[in-house]
Amino acid sequence: MQSPYASKRQDVDRKPLTSGILFPEISKRFKENPTAAGSLLGLFIFSVLRRGKISDEWSLLFNARNKPPEVHHQAVPLLSHKAHNLPIVVIELEDRDLIKYITGSLTGLKGVTSGKIKIAGDVDLALKLEDAFVNAGGVEQTLEFLRRRQSKL
Repeated sequence: MQSPYASKRQDVDRKPLTSGILFPEISKRFKENPTAAGSLLGLFIFSVLRRGKISDEWSLLFNARNKPPEVHHQAVPLLSHKAHNLPIVVIELEDRDLIKYITGSLTGLKGVTSGKIKIAGDVDLALKLEDAFVNAGGVEQTLEFLRRRQSKL
């Protein structure tokens, strides 16, 4: 697993990344349904790869119960005082697998055992993040959002 705490973004190619589309949409869904996060507390860092190289980094900071996360387009938000003493989970996956992960067709457990997802930190907490995505309506709404976006292209 590559170091998640130092930005190592590499422009492998110019094709837009799925992460740049999905994370703003995830933020929107949690704001619409703030209780979907439930009691989830932690900092989730996503290192998004393209062809094995870090191409994008996002973080979701769940720092209060039943509140939407703070979503940042960087590995470690500049809000360290808010993230103090929270567990940190690093999730590393290829951009092409991100949709599968968010929609549940590639669970964290399946992804880890197949080698498609690498998780550093509390694996149980990472699995709770999947539940929060489902509670926020992420599966159906993400698929619908992607269908609408694709039909515009």
